[in-house]
Amino acid sequence: MARSLFFFLISLFFHFSCSSPQVIAYQEHSEHHEFIGSCLDFLAGNDSFVPLKDAVALEELRHSAEEHASNSVIIGDLYYDLNQKEGRHFYLEKDDSITYYRPQSVVLGGWEMIQHLCARHIRHEIERGFARSSSIIRKDLASIKEAETLAEKNLIIYLKFAEASKGKPSHIRNFLFIPVSRFLKRGGGIYFPACNLMDKMKDPILYGLQSAKRNPESMTAWSQMMLAVTNFSATHMQDCKVSAESPLKLLQAEKTELKDVIEEPQKGKAASRIKFGSKARK
Repeated sequence: MARSLFFFLISLFFHFSCSSPQVIAYQEHSEHHEFIGSCLDFLAGNDSFVPLKDAVALEELRHSAEEHASNSVIIGDLYYDLNQKEGRHFYLEKDDSITYYRPQSVVLGGWEMIQHLCARHIRHEIERGFARSSSIIRKDLASIKEAETLAEKNLIIYLKFAEASKGKPSHIRNFLFIPVSRFLKRGGGIYFPACNLMDKMKDPILYGLQSAKRNPESMTAWSQMMLAVTNFSATHMQDCKVSAESPLKLLQAEKTELKDVIEEPQKGKAASRIKFGSKARK
């Protein structure tokens, strides 16, 4: 009886989290060709933060945020793993879904729910950018220029995201966390432009530290990120060519990259997986 009740509650939660008005609005417009720009404008609260040619997605996100009440959503804690000696928030599965290391269910208001969905969407694109630039250089060392160009475009998205996330709750700013030390250990890939990252990433890291004042585990993760960026910058002193004011250049056409999102309860695994793709609606 208890087991049946448990699965009923899980199914009930799954139904409401997937069918909330905010998630539906997100699903319906996430393939818009300027969706990342729309999300950045929404987070920044500024229509001209990223100039848009078509603001329909931004307008629909705002309408959903204003018209609908609170709903449940899965977020991920940021913490420092003593065994792995790195900060952890989420990772990508082989099927391109996001999995949180420490998921938790929270209730967010309409506006904050859209902010969270947008933040997660943007961070997912940044993570894909890391994978693309690394893959290019590993396949062909002669393509180093192409990989560096992609890394610069990825950094632009990150810096704009950081600027738009100022003053936002920790579950938004957690998406600014990057396990830099892990990427640098891997070798053989270009994840960041060969320049003084600390000059560009200092403020995003400080935003994260500010949001983690009451969470020692999260504070340690941010501190480790700052140390890794400092060490990288010590051997790459040249100035970065990009900034938060640089024009937004998407890594690929958004309509082929950015898909639907649903929450899936996990079986025998303490993580939240987020599916992207046409199969999500089925």
